[in-house]
Amino acid sequence: MSAVLTSFVYSRQFLSFAERFFFKINDGFMESQINYETFASFWCLYFGLILFPFGVLLDIVEKRNIIPPFGFILTYLIVILIGVYMIPYGGMTILMLPHGIFMLIKYRKNK
Repeated sequence: MSAVLTSFVYSRQFLSFAERFFFKINDGFMESQINYETFASFWCLYFGLILFPFGVLLDIVEKRNIIPPFGFILTYLIVILIGVYMIPYGGMTILMLPHGIFMLIKYRKNK
């Protein structure tokens, strides 16, 4: 339901993203004026549909002191790298990419 509603509500923004091949849809922290429609559509799609389930699973895994499996870490990094590709100077580059790399290093140490 959320996916259908999201694609309907933000169809104009998604078409704009597609015209730029989903690359650098926003300048992130470097942008002088925030385009709230672009930010809202990106985060609704990306966080609501993709990152939220990852966050819930990661929370469960970390509370149990389990190292996430390699497949999870790899998928997480791919999702984050897509976000970095779309908004290079945004929060994913600064906050989430180092976390993904840290998980990979921790996995390699304990392997």
